[in-house]
Amino acid sequence: MSTANNALTLKQILLGISDSLNEAQNHLRNVKPYDEFGRPNTLYTLPYLDFNLQVEAEFEKETSSTSSPTTAAKTTANTAVMAESYEKNYAKVISFKPVAATNVNTDTKETNKITSTISGRFIAIVPNEGLPQMIINATPKATTNIHIFDIDVEVFNAAGEKISDALVEFNYNQEKTNKLNPGEILSHGTTFLNTSEIRTDATGKATTQVKVDGVDFAKGYILIIEVNVGNVLTKISIQQ
Repeated sequence: MSTANNALTLKQILLGISDSLNEAQNHLRNVKPYDEFGRPNTLYTLPYLDFNLQVEAEFEKETSSTSSPTTAAKTTANTAVMAESYEKNYAKVISFKPVAATNVNTDTKETNKITSTISGRFIAIVPNEGLPQMIINATPKATTNIHIFDIDVEVFNAAGEKISDALVEFNYNQEKTNKLNPGEILSHGTTFLNTSEIRTDATGKATTQVKVDGVDFAKGYILIIEVNVGNVLTKISIQQ
């Protein structure tokens, strides 16, 4: 595919629109509510953006009159493979570009162009589906066994409402633990005794027990536990 006409993939086109939309929304979000004279500024938001693109998909094969026998043999072999999926030996990679008049030298290139219209809408989704932000409060508490900890979790939202029957997930993050203890060899014997998944009660609370590795704990390593409800995540650390 020739790059002289700045051909793009559909992914690049859509991501370019999306990135521009995010930049515009961030700029509007950062506009001050009042100007330097204390007068209210006009504030905008972008709830959605409709787009309608006309693009040209082009399959192109370049030919050369100075091809060596070896090159010609390779071209013939590649043609046999590609002929199963594409006619006229067109390249496997499809690129797109805005429709524009171009001059093609038919003596050196063979092209096949398809013009298409792509329509769609980018919609701004309110964070957390418009509901108050969920908050997770997780606290590790030592038990009579120095290697076992209770992890008490309370789930509520920014309005102070307790979230009952919420599925709380517990995970031991080995990767973060390794990064916090560089150059050390960890045993990774940390496990959950009760369950790694539990639902909150009517008061929005849940508790599980974690048994930390005795060797890692005795050496004072920092162990990272992750607690999440859906896509809301919090981290706690356990250390001697």
